[in-house]
Amino acid sequence: MVMFCMCDESYNYLQKANLENVVLVHFEKLEKFLPNLLAVKHTRSKVEYFYTCSPCTCYYVLKHYEEADIITYLDADLYFFNSPAPLFEELGDNSIGIIEHKFSFFSKRNLIYGRFNVGWINFRNDEVGIQCLTDWMEDCIDWCYHKLEDGKYGDQKYLDSWPNKYPNLKILNHKGANLGMWNVGNYKLTERQGCIYVDDEKLLFYHFASLNQVSEKVFKTNLSKVFVRTSGVLRTKIYLPYAINLHNNMLKKQRVFTKSDTHIKSNIWAFLKTKFSRKIRAYLFPDLISI
Repeated sequence: MVMFCMCDESYNYLQKANLENVVLVHFEKLEKFLPNLLAVKHTRSKVEYFYTCSPCTCYYVLKHYEEADIITYLDADLYFFNSPAPLFEELGDNSIGIIEHKFSFFSKRNLIYGRFNVGWINFRNDEVGIQCLTDWMEDCIDWCYHKLEDGKYGDQKYLDSWPNKYPNLKILNHKGANLGMWNVGNYKLTERQGCIYVDDEKLLFYHFASLNQVSEKVFKTNLSKVFVRTSGVLRTKIYLPYAINLHNNMLKKQRVFTKSDTHIKSNIWAFLKTKFSRKIRAYLFPDLISI
């Protein structure tokens, strides 16, 4: 596994951890390899720059490990509960693999930000895979901002056009892949013989987007935003183990924060309405976890 460290602290921490089968890449190596990426750094916020780096990290790996048949981009906030082998079986010989958000009823409003999620993407080292990756990288370097504009949003909404643009693309449908707050309301979660099931399929990995830390040992799932209770298997077998691991491996005094609401604050009345609505939902659907 190749891990990209976007700050000195994470690089030094992981270097000391001496993880098995892991290659660390400092962000300066990535920027030196791609001068066009570094050239736009000052035009992006930290979050926007990280978005911009998504395809660049994949491109770096393919160019430095040309013997690789296929690479898989993974977001940093994924947690695996089972082997992802079923996804590679589903991908077969296809050149590109992407996963839909599969929005639940209460999160369908977020479809405007993209049909597909960037958390897991496969690129095969062939003509189609390389072309798709190169196009995505060039698109993101050209425009990658935390806002909706002209049918674009960050690094994510570019994926909407891929099924019609590239042959040999597979939309991966496994229910246990990329489970997250936006789709967990669609399914029944159970535990059987030590495994978590999403309806009738094993949970492969969960995407912990929007999880944030409110104090040293208290985390907020923000599931109230989509009217889902942080309870049962979802609480005890998914969020709690992740929060404990996150806390135990956290850099000293480091805290986890979600993206800010600056795009909402530009309209103060909309901001106040949203804050009030969230307080009501948090009261009806408690989503705090203490470890």
